[in-house]
Formats: sequence, structure tokens, C-alpha cells
Amino acid sequence: MAKKGIRSYGPGKFSTILDSHAYSVTLDGGVDDEESYEEGGGWYGLLWLDDTVRDTVCTDADNAGEALTQEEEDLLDESVAVIFFERSDGIVEVEWFSDKPEAEAAWEDIQAEFDDEEEEEGD
Repeated sequence: MAKKGIRSYGPGKFSTILDSHAYSVTLDGGVDDEESYEEGGGWYGLLWLDDTVRDTVCTDADNAGEALTQEEEDLLDESVAVIFFERSDGIVEVEWFSDKPEAEAAWEDIQAEFDDEEEEEGD
């Protein structure tokens, strides 16, 4: 469930409108790091948020006629990173991080999952 002021995307690919605009940044500029399963089994992307990325998210929302609410802007400003998981069915799950070490730890867990998978394939 979205927080007050964080608008739901409605039925579709994302949970919130802010998630969709953050994801659109990855389509143009890419992510800072990524991992993916073979044969379309899913994709993870890590996006570090700096002022340039935040401005790009806001501009994307404005261009879509969906200016961010104050609460959405606050979440964007308070966050240091976003991790996306695009499932094989196209749904994108998004996790926002306000703490850099927490984001780094979550990303390391994802990378470890892929390292374990590669080791199993090599056996």
C-alpha cells in the first residue's frame, strides 16, 4: 500500500507513479549496476540517486503531465538509491533506500544470489 501522497500507478507494471518515473531514467541512462537471469527470467538494477538523477525523474514526471506530489518529492530527496526488479512477467518491483550502507548490503545480497547461481551451473 502506498503512503499518503504517494500516488498508486494503478493496474499495470508499477506500484506507484514515482516508481514508473524512476524506472524511466534507467531506460535512457541505464543503471549503475545490474544483474539478470538467463532467458528473460528477471532483471535487477541499482540506481544511485544524485541531484542529476533526481532532476531527471522530476522532469520525466513533468513531461508526462504527472508533476510529483510533495510526498513523492520528499521520498525522492530522502533516498540515496533504488533497486528495481523486473520480473519475467514485466511487473517492476521497486525498493527505495534512504541509507547507503543498507542499499549496498541489499545489492551485495543480490550479487551473492547470482554468484551462487553461477557456481551451481559450473559444478
